Formats: sequence, structure tokens, C-alpha cells
Amino acid sequence: MNPVRRSFLAATAALFFSMISPVLADSATDRPSEKSWTIAVIPDTQYYIRKAEDAVLFTEITRWLVEHRERYNIQLALHVGDIVDANTKEQWERAKTSLSVLDGKIPYVLAVGNHDLGKNSSDRSTMLNDYFKISDNPLNEKIFGGAYQEGRLENAWYRFSHGGRDYVIYSLEFGPRKEVVKWANEIAAKHEDKRGILVTHEFIDQESTLFSDDGLPRRTVAKTKNSPHSYGIGKGGDVHGGEELWQAFVSKHPGIEFVVNGHYKPFERVKPGSDELRWVAGPAISRRTDHYPDGRPVHQMLFNTQWSPRGGEGWLRLLEFLPDGKTVKVWSISPYLERTKGVAAGWPVTPEMRFTLEVPEAKAR
Repeated sequence: MNPVRRSFLAATAALFFSMISPVLADSATDRPSEKSWTIAVIPDTQYYIRKAEDAVLFTEITRWLVEHRERYNIQLALHVGDIVDANTKEQWERAKTSLSVLDGKIPYVLAVGNHDLGKNSSDRSTMLNDYFKISDNPLNEKIFGGAYQEGRLENAWYRFSHGGRDYVIYSLEFGPRKEVVKWANEIAAKHEDKRGILVTHEFIDQESTLFSDDGLPRRTVAKTKNSPHSYGIGKGGDVHGGEELWQAFVSKHPGIEFVVNGHYKPFERVKPGSDELRWVAGPAISRRTDHYPDGRPVHQMLFNTQWSPRGGEGWLRLLEFLPDGKTVKVWSISPYLERTKGVAAGWPVTPEMRFTLEVPEAKAR
């Protein structure tokens, strides 16, 4: 087809669908409401950190959050792990520069990924605690509940309340050990009257979505490619992948409403119906919702953009809690793409990038 004609047809189709479909509404006017409040989720930042020229995109994310904290009522940021690509002084210093932008402005919770540990996760050594302490950010101190090991943040819990929702936030290490899961269960048992959010690096993947009957990703198991069992820390069996963590922890506590993770790669079928897959550049995105016996939902979301250009193209997620106390809009946005390519690129409207969830109604206040 003639390139000019192809471009004309594409533009015409885009115009047509924007007119008839509410999903494709003008994203420039469809932004989080000032009457809502927001939790931000930062996906794996490891590839930004490898190069100084890309690390500025990580800083652009945190600066955007600070600059827009009042506009979007941003109350908290969660990082799903793989903060750095290699557990080195240089990389942790870059990560510190980016995340310290939030200090005194927005509280944040960090999870630890496999790249934050010893080489190829051969052991659980990490320099995280050399660079990040609860006392760095007074807003982190305010919500800090405690840690599995005093003075270490690989496994910690936090109290967070806003908009009638009282949360306990659990940050658990990559492939949590049995004693860590036992500790987390003890914390949760003391707070059964609270809602919960689990931030951990590995839980659901994207590849399994292509093989599941219901189109939902599966929680990972020992044989899942790149599960914690496949790393050095898993050789003795003292790790929990997604399904194991579900059975041993999440499923036991019906107040947990969200699990957020990163880690996994994006795949697609080589051709329709084929079991042969190929890796593709761009975000790895999956989600599933399960229900506890009492009917309450737990929403599980994978969002990892490190395979987009420049280490991630500045993507982050906003969980917008609407004033009705039960609706959460999920936005996947890139301030970097908005700045360089325009609003449509930075605020995509496709179903996997923008969707709505429901949670039990908040307490009236």
C-alpha cells in the first residue's frame, strides 16, 4: 500500500474510534481528579541506573511525583524492587540521588529485587541498607511499623491511612524465606482489622497469561522461568515464589487488597495459536483478581517497563482512589514520553494501561 494512503487511513481510523469509544477519550482532559487521592507504583529501575544519562529518567519520575503531589493528591510511593542493576556503590549512589527527591515530600516503601542482592542472587547480601534508612525521610519514619531485622529494610511493614482506608503495607524480599513469611503472618494476625498491600518483586508473570484458559496470569511456581527457585538463594528450597507466597501468606488474610510486583519480561506468540514465544521490547503487564471466601477481592498486578527504551521510558503507575470509597482507577503514565512525544504517548488509554478496579468501601469520615 502507498505510504501516504496508509497514513491517511490510519489517521482516519484513529479519529473515528476516538469519536465513538469512551475508552479512547481525549486523555488530555481525562486525568486523576483533585477530589481523589493517589498511591504511585514505581516499576523496576535497574536499567536506568546502569548509565548516568539514563538515570535522569528515574529522577524525572520522582520529581514528577513531587511536583504533582498536590494536583493528584499523591500520598505514597511504592517501588517493586530491582532498584539497581548491580549491587555496587556507584549504582546505589545513583538510586539514592533519584529517590532522595521524595524525602520530606512523599513517603515511600522499597522492595528488594534479585538485582539488589549479591551477584545473580547467589546470596542475600545487599548494599540497600548502606544507602537507605528510615530516618532519611521523616515521612517514612511516620508510617514505619517495624522490620524483620532491626536496621534492615528488606522486610518491613508500615502503617498507612488515608481517605478512610487503614492499610498495613508489607514489603517482602525477593523469594521470601520461611522465617520471613512466618514473621509477616504474625504482623498480619495483629492487624486483621486493617486492609493490606503487599509490595514484593516476584508474584505473577506475563508469560503464563498466554497459556491460561481464562486469560489471567498465573502466580509463579518453582518451574516458572526466573522464579526465585532458579537463583542461588533458592538452592536450599527456602524461598517462596508467587503461588507459595499466596498459599502461605496472602490467602490467609482477607484484608489484603493489592499485591504489586515487577521482575518479569514481556512475551508474545510467534504466530497465533503457537506455543513458541518471543521476547518483545516494551512493558511487561499482567493482572488478575481473586476473591477471598467472604467475597473481598485481592488485585494482583505486574508492571515492569525496563525493556522499553532508555531503561524504561519513565513509566510509573498511579492508583487513584475515587471519592466514592470503592473505586480505584489505575493509570500507567510516562512523564518522559508526555514531555518528549505529547500527552497521548504519556497517558495511554489502552485497556492494559488504564483500567478500573473495585475494593470494599472505605469507612465514612
